[in-house]
Amino acid sequence: MSYLANILEQPAVLRSQLHTYKEHEIWQQIQQQDHTTVVLTGMGASFNALYPTWFYLHQQGIPAVHIEASELIHYSDSLLKQRCLLVVVSQSGTSVEIGRIIERVQASGAKPFIVSVTTNADNNLAQNSNLQLCTQAGAEVGVATKTYTSTLLLLHWLGRAIAGQLKPEDYIAGDAIATATEQVLENWSTWIESAYQRLQDTTYVALIGRGPSLTSALNGGLILKEAVRLPAEGFSGGRFRHGPMELLSSQVGCIVFTTPGQTLELSQHLATDIANRGGQLVTIGEAISDAAPHAHLALPEVDEALSPILEILGPQLLAAKLAEQKGLIPGEFRWSGKVVHTE
Repeated sequence: MSYLANILEQPAVLRSQLHTYKEHEIWQQIQQQDHTTVVLTGMGASFNALYPTWFYLHQQGIPAVHIEASELIHYSDSLLKQRCLLVVVSQSGTSVEIGRIIERVQASGAKPFIVSVTTNADNNLAQNSNLQLCTQAGAEVGVATKTYTSTLLLLHWLGRAIAGQLKPEDYIAGDAIATATEQVLENWSTWIESAYQRLQDTTYVALIGRGPSLTSALNGGLILKEAVRLPAEGFSGGRFRHGPMELLSSQVGCIVFTTPGQTLELSQHLATDIANRGGQLVTIGEAISDAAPHAHLALPEVDEALSPILEILGPQLLAAKLAEQKGLIPGEFRWSGKVVHTE
């Protein structure tokens, strides 16, 4: 098993989820829960994967808190002492912060209703949850790839179930995203080459997205740090304009997610400004015009809410190419690990 093999498995994992969870009774159980607040928590890639669901719940008028587990247990643990819907995402279900959450909940009087999302059900989190969702993505080399995209799909359905809006069309969209992922990966080496050529000599990479694409920017930065040990950081489009744009130079790479949606023009405008000001630009999604030379990775058009499943293929495959260039084994951790046991 290798990092690249995990990437190429993703269409099959997504289809497996569709087979398991299409019209599953668990969605009705979630919809029936009476809650005033939804709390969304996790760490690392699991935390990043929650952004699209957080945005969706707000769009539906449902109060939701999105907070890292490490901050929840020390600075916002009052949330664990009330009757809320607590969505906890963790690949392993055994990291130190997850254990602390379970301890706090068990010690509280008004316990939250816990919905967990893990790789399988054989872990501390799943066994102490009211309802369990399992990605069934299987074993994975270090960096989260198939566990991340499969989590995104489950959370897409979960958010709609919480809002009472899960419809047959959402399963059709899940099948479409699996097919689109397969299409991109069929010729992955050719698809990623222009981005690799543009970024191979950069010393820092900024990844920029808005709305659901913010999850791709943040997790893409995490992938490049973990797999290639390359300084990389995810930003919202607005945040990048408020200061970090001063970093732009020929040594700075910028990946801008230009996915169709309500902020597409803003993202395209930012991408054009980056290229014209000397940054090494890669766009993923819709093309831009009137910009200095840059690389573009086209994607099949899909539902904006599911686009992060496609978008993240760019950083995943770029990491594979850059790791090969540097003689690194992507997913081989030096200082942390797949599961973190120290706060």
